[in-house]
Amino acid sequence: MKRWHFLWCGWLALWLVLPALAAPAYGPLYSFSKQGRVHYLYGTMHVGRPGTDTPDWGLSQAMARSEALVLELDVDAPGAPAEVLALARQGAARQWRQLGPDSRRLLLAQLQRTGVEPDQARSLAPAMWLMQLTLNEYQRLGQATQEGSETMLLQMARREQRPLLALETTGEQGRMLFEMPAAALREWVRQTAEWQDKPEAERYYRDLIAAWERGDLPALQSMVVLPGYPRLSAWTQREMLDRRNQAMARRIDEMAASRRLLVAVGALHLAGPQGLVKLLRQRGYQVTVAPRAP
Repeated sequence: MKRWHFLWCGWLALWLVLPALAAPAYGPLYSFSKQGRVHYLYGTMHVGRPGTDTPDWGLSQAMARSEALVLELDVDAPGAPAEVLALARQGAARQWRQLGPDSRRLLLAQLQRTGVEPDQARSLAPAMWLMQLTLNEYQRLGQATQEGSETMLLQMARREQRPLLALETTGEQGRMLFEMPAAALREWVRQTAEWQDKPEAERYYRDLIAAWERGDLPALQSMVVLPGYPRLSAWTQREMLDRRNQAMARRIDEMAASRRLLVAVGALHLAGPQGLVKLLRQRGYQVTVAPRAP
């Protein structure tokens, strides 16, 4: 269950750059500085395809110049996977009741098509299964969690002997997802059912992946600002992005007071009027695009 931490944000996905080659650089990378201390902010993809999990020159420099790696969660924390499963089991009965008969039928039908029987489905909260269905869509497009940015960054941090810090706890993320309002949960089921195996879904995921691979924050921002993409509900905008971004910006500011950081969070957290790029500027940081080649 080590892949559980890549599923929370549902949003989502680096070639090695040699000095003499113009190889691609994947994902948006920024520097942010205040009072003479320079930090880095990297927009990750929680899944990836082979080749996007190798650091380019810019990301390697960001790690080398930082004193700690900061992720959304401490994915190496002892007992974290077990805590996630426990939260999913605790929230199962309540969330299945919240769905109502129509949404329950929709979700159970989707899960049965993937080989999950009703009794097994009811053992975990619907939010957990909905994240798995999203992961299935990415896998269908050749994306996998083991190729995601976080795996690569953890390997880099271990090689460089950088400590790992976290912006959120498992409990905080679990409460957000397993205690979400009934209306938001039913909307998630409806969208997932309507988009399963549809060309619109494939276009959405391909657009999201392509925008990330280009490091194209304006394109990602178009997916964040409502009305934007129909996949982004009002609850998702408010709770999974805007509210969390405010808390992340505050915690980044606190951590940045004592050490140089490489902060890596899902790329959609950087974008939009409540994204981390804008919020860090509001906190007095100079934020600029970081170079990706010497």
